[in-house]
Amino acid sequence: MTAVRTLLTVVVATALLGASLPALDDARVDRTERRLDASATRLTDVAAGLVATDDPVPVGARGASRTVVVTLPSAGVADARAASLSVGGLPNASHPSTVGYRVAGQPPRRLDTGVRFVTGERPLVLSPGRHTLRLTLVRVEGRVGVHVRVAESTSLR
Repeated sequence: MTAVRTLLTVVVATALLGASLPALDDARVDRTERRLDASATRLTDVAAGLVATDDPVPVGARGASRTVVVTLPSAGVADARAASLSVGGLPNASHPSTVGYRVAGQPPRRLDTGVRFVTGERPLVLSPGRHTLRLTLVRVEGRVGVHVRVAESTSLR
């Protein structure tokens, strides 16, 4: 009789675990998307504040700047793996006023910022890890923008 109860307990536990795994995966993706969205919003807010309160300088000159730290999670118990966070467009498409992000296995999301980011010919694409970004207010070709560069980076891969 004890063996039957033990077997029944194992079968029920396995069924419950199997039923809960999709919900756990959805929760991990949602949590990671919220974290990436918060990082993108913080980056955008700092850039917008820089544009609103300071004067631009030519690229290469020492001008008003701010530092922002963003962390993209790697897969863990509570988080899904972040694929990327990009500044100045999505990884394969430049758009100067966009910050994009993507959780692995999910479609990319984008945040239109109203701030023109200067990242070179392509968007700045960050992988999972902790990144310190240096934002500098610049004037390029008569237009105000925020130059973004990686000051320090620690990979989580």
